[in-house]
Amino acid sequence: MSKICAIADLGTNTFQLLISPLADFRVEDHLQRPVGLGMGAMEEVFLQQDAMDRALVCLAEFKQVFLAKGGDLTDFYAIGTSILRRASNAGMFQESVLSELGIQIRIINGIQEAEYIYTGIRNSLPDRWEKTSLVMDIGGGSVEFILFIGHKVLYRVSLELGGLRLKSLFSVDNEFNLAILPDLDAYVSKEMKPLLEACAEAKPTVLIGAAGAFETILDLENRPGLTPASCEINLKTFFLHKTNLDALRYEERVDYPGMKAFRASIFPYATFLVDKVLRELGIKELWFSSYSLKEGFWFTELQNQANRP
Repeated sequence: MSKICAIADLGTNTFQLLISPLADFRVEDHLQRPVGLGMGAMEEVFLQQDAMDRALVCLAEFKQVFLAKGGDLTDFYAIGTSILRRASNAGMFQESVLSELGIQIRIINGIQEAEYIYTGIRNSLPDRWEKTSLVMDIGGGSVEFILFIGHKVLYRVSLELGGLRLKSLFSVDNEFNLAILPDLDAYVSKEMKPLLEACAEAKPTVLIGAAGAFETILDLENRPGLTPASCEINLKTFFLHKTNLDALRYEERVDYPGMKAFRASIFPYATFLVDKVLRELGIKELWFSSYSLKEGFWFTELQNQANRP
């Protein structure tokens, strides 16, 4: 039996687990849990005890699933991103996970995160993809952007513009409201300025969204049974659903067909960002990629380790 590995993406809002053989990339299992590690930590940047408790429960489940499939804990990779880069007590959380579960968390910087995301997405696209493209991965704490053409990366950046982060800064009664749009737009415009300047010269023609909120965007198109590595998203349908959802209260948004309940609160912030990039850059083509950080980690770090002792 071939060796397997587990790669856990410990996001600010969501924890995800990918299990794949080491010899050949294949999704043997994929788990997604709405942990909310960054909840209550966006302003003081201090992980709350209840959030850390939820994270430990989730990681214990991930560990159990992996071991039950015959995995070895030495092949379990936990990757910490935005909130763990920023939280002042992240080290304490790492120590708790190591002592209680035997899992070592590797916290990566924003540029490394963008590199993994790019590699994952590049391996999901059709052969001979030569379009000048902009990758966008929207997390709870940060958004990673990678501008590329062919196999050449032109620009990459990680911005603290994730959905949970924006919600902590701009909300009415702790929820999205159309009244916050002017302030939200001014803030995002300022933060995105270097990105937009880089793209103005390269002129990307395609925006490729990685996992996360883009999974929900695809779900809203109502494509049952479709689980592609990558595919095009209908822009007209995207704008229609965005307009509808922006006008709804949270309680109504949760019940919207295709909406994942744990994304309903921050989803309008994600679609605001997508809309902003599309309009500012005049991009007319939107794609979805189911590959992201986890898959990129495998292709970058693990694909040559199948035959190690």
